[in-house]
Amino acid sequence: MNSCSYKGEHMYLNKSTLKVLQIFVGHITESFTLREVARRLNMHVSLTHRAIQPLIENDIIQQDKHKNLSLNYKIHHETLAFAEYSRRDDLLSKGTFKDLDLFMEEIINKIKEASFILLVFGSTVESDTPRDIDILLIVDSTDKIEFHEKFIHNIASNYDLPFEEHVIGFESVYSMLTKRDEKNVMNEILNKHIILYGAELFYRLIQRGRL
Repeated sequence: MNSCSYKGEHMYLNKSTLKVLQIFVGHITESFTLREVARRLNMHVSLTHRAIQPLIENDIIQQDKHKNLSLNYKIHHETLAFAEYSRRDDLLSKGTFKDLDLFMEEIINKIKEASFILLVFGSTVESDTPRDIDILLIVDSTDKIEFHEKFIHNIASNYDLPFEEHVIGFESVYSMLTKRDEKNVMNEILNKHIILYGAELFYRLIQRGRL
């Protein structure tokens, strides 16, 4: 039986296939061998091979001539978003991040924007006790940055968490993504992020910015 089935663009994943995809959406521009994926998941190579096959067959994971595997971030954005939100839920299920869950809900409920992205990046992705919790809000216009800097700071100040808030616009996202070898916020978060909201939009921006 195939691990995955379709309903429109959405791809349903079994548990093992989802775990594999979580590795790739967490490291959007990196590549791995099959053995590296298996080692990261503490999963037998044969099970990893079976789990990844539907992703390869549907071109979500690409394999080069050296058999290195990488994410195709240009398609199946609903499926990639599902994997991103499963990573988010894993993070927020930890007791140490209970208030981060409340913060996220407050931002989502109070923001007036129709299109935005909210994510955490940096050490929060790798540590249960990060020194800082770096928050990035991406809005559609540079003109809205100053307002949303105040907006997100006011909400963050109500929580006893070491927030570091950042706000950027879509145009800055595109500009940074075109400079692939430059050290900047967008290039950092591609491989070290947890998306709290706006995952499909996030992938659309990457698709457009990394032509």
